[in-house]
Amino acid sequence: MNVAIVDDELEMRQTLVDYIGRFGEESGIELETVTFESGEQFLKNYKMIFDIIIFDIDMPGINGIDTARKLREMDSNVTIIFVTNIAQYAINGYEVDAVDYILKPVSYYDFSMKFHRTVAKAAQKKEHTIKIETAEGTRRLRLPALIYVEVLSHYLYFHTTKRDYRSRGNISEIEKELEKYNFVRIHRSYIVNLKYVARC
Repeated sequence: MNVAIVDDELEMRQTLVDYIGRFGEESGIELETVTFESGEQFLKNYKMIFDIIIFDIDMPGINGIDTARKLREMDSNVTIIFVTNIAQYAINGYEVDAVDYILKPVSYYDFSMKFHRTVAKAAQKKEHTIKIETAEGTRRLRLPALIYVEVLSHYLYFHTTKRDYRSRGNISEIEKELEKYNFVRIHRSYIVNLKYVARC
């Protein structure tokens, strides 16, 4: 799993890197960590490779909550957890579907308990998403919201409950990726989610 840490304090970033490394060793989960020192730096360099984002709430410039709001415009699925000095700030985290928050100073015991839950949530989400390349960049689609995929004029169109996405790709490769999630290819140009198929 890939984890991003966004915190303006070098010491806190290093503490979290150490805690994540220790957690990975104890749990047997492979965790890769990348750090960012500001919300601006994170948003400018964001790529849809992360499974978990740890945001400090109180940062100069764009604070953690506002950074998370902007992130949600790009990625509605990545798992978020906050660290903060003041518990009442963390209430705003639920606006961006944060899993939890950790109060500073962060002890390893508190971190490991809450990070365990965060990892479990991220793993669950990872199993039920698909990444596609679009003209707008990489997008992560939630499979429960994907109604069907069609191929038209050498493009793949992913039709979801919220909007449609166009991508280049091979429908046979997408079929292999989706078949274990109750999707069926009903025609050479269509793959449908059986969840949305009604019985006559």
